[in-house]
Amino acid sequence: MFVGPGEFMPTPDIALSMRKITRTGSTRVVDAAFALARREGRRKITAVHKANVLRVSDGPFLECARQVAGKYSEIEYEEKIIDAMAALLVRDASQFDVIVTTNMFGDILSDQASELSGSLGLAASLNAGDGHALAQAQHGSAPDIAGQDVANPSSLIGSAAMLLYWLG
Repeated sequence: MFVGPGEFMPTPDIALSMRKITRTGSTRVVDAAFALARREGRRKITAVHKANVLRVSDGPFLECARQVAGKYSEIEYEEKIIDAMAALLVRDASQFDVIVTTNMFGDILSDQASELSGSLGLAASLNAGDGHALAQAQHGSAPDIAGQDVANPSSLIGSAAMLLYWLG
């Protein structure tokens, strides 16, 4: 995946898609979730996975999550399979505090949670690393409404606020 998205077709009839999950990245994102929970006074972390099927990639993600959870004994830790999580989020989102997962599942769940709370246009988004961060409206520029003076700036304003908070 040095170049390209990790999708390829070995034959015209077969399409394959790959994802990259590392122990370093998994540990970093789970540790960031727990640090956020501690800083914000949150009570529970839910790690979302599909390790029952994706054993080779989500298995190590869960191992890292369990290891990090052991350092934060004051924060409750639980695990949910992505299928169940999607249903439970619709049924009663209030039972979740901080959700940590891999990129694709996080993208799907954040869209779902945004819709449950009003719309994709209301959710703020921040991609933050150790030394850099990028704030953006959760779903980009909405070219279908460009020039109509109907865009809701809430997502972008919230994202900018998250960036300012990240910057200190």
